[in-house]
Formats: sequence, C-alpha cells, structure tokens
Amino acid sequence: MQTTAPQAAGREPGPGVLRHLALPAEVLLIGVMVCVASLPVVTSLAAAGAGAVLLREMAETERTPTVRRFLGLLASSARQPVALLAPLTAVSVAGVDLLALAAGLPGGRVMGLLVALALTVVVLMGIRAAARWRPGQLWRPVLADAARWVVRDWKGSLMLVGVVVVLAVVAFEVPAFTPILPGLLVFAAVAVEGRTAE
Repeated sequence: MQTTAPQAAGREPGPGVLRHLALPAEVLLIGVMVCVASLPVVTSLAAAGAGAVLLREMAETERTPTVRRFLGLLASSARQPVALLAPLTAVSVAGVDLLALAAGLPGGRVMGLLVALALTVVVLMGIRAAARWRPGQLWRPVLADAARWVVRDWKGSLMLVGVVVVLAVVAFEVPAFTPILPGLLVFAAVAVEGRTAE
C-alpha cells in the first residue's frame, strides 16, 4: 500500500510552484535578449522598449516572453529613426565631451560634473521612455514625456539612479552577470513607471 506525503501548507501543486520558478527565469531571459539586442548600441533604446513590453505583458496577462515576440517588438520599435538616433547621439556627445575633458579643457573638473549630470539625466530619460513605450507609439512624444517625468517624479528617478549604481557595481565585481543586468534595469524601470500610473 502506497501513501503519499502530505503537501506542505501554503504550497500549490506542481504548476503553481513551477510558475513561481519560471518568473525569475523569464526576467533573466528578457535580460539576455535586451543585452544581445543592445550590443550595436544604436538599438539599445528599441531593445529596452521591447523588453519593457514583454515584462508588462508577463505581469498583466501572464504571457510567456518568447524570442519571436521580442524580435517582433524590437522590429516595430526600431522602425522609427528616433529610436536609433537617440542612443547614437547620446553616445557621440558623451564621447566628444569625455575627449575634451581628457585633453585638459580649462575648468575640466566643473565641466566633468556637468557632463556627468547631463549623462545621468539622458540615461534616466532613456530608461523611463523605454518603460513607457507601447507598440504603435511614436518615440518622440514618449521621450518628451519621459523627460518631464525625470523631474516630476524625482523619487522614481532617484530609485533608478540607485538601480544603475547597484547594477554597475555588480557588473564590475561579477562580470559574468552582465548579460542579465539589462533585464533587471528594465524590470526596475517598469516598476517605477507603474507607480506613476497608479
């Protein structure tokens, strides 16, 4: 005669437990897809926007993220030149500024702080825009709206700065985690933007 052990209180049978284990795996999958799609740099905004849509779908409708869905969202996002030009412009301006500072520009220390502040605002604007983007929306108004929310929701912006700092430390200390970090950043941005929607 076989007997089965009683189920632990508060635990769901198989599928529920597996679903709870699947959630972190799905976030990690999104992180890897965003990281790989962002390698050309110019596609980083489009990739983050596609990742944010997948995360929202996963949270709101429990839709499992797939590579096919991600690629479709990435193509939809990247069709707009603004999605490709915004990251390229930001990286180009930052590179020129850093070269000027390295060349010994007078007042370099003050200029360095201003450049760092400007880059922080640009990164926050990009992260918040990616979290706000929906398929079919134009990037230009989404970026403009995100720029306003960087200041309007300063608490959320500080949270995102904290997330960026923590992820940078993790990437520096354990470089092997780098491929999953973009997904965690997008996850945090979607959570911060979710606060403003409530």
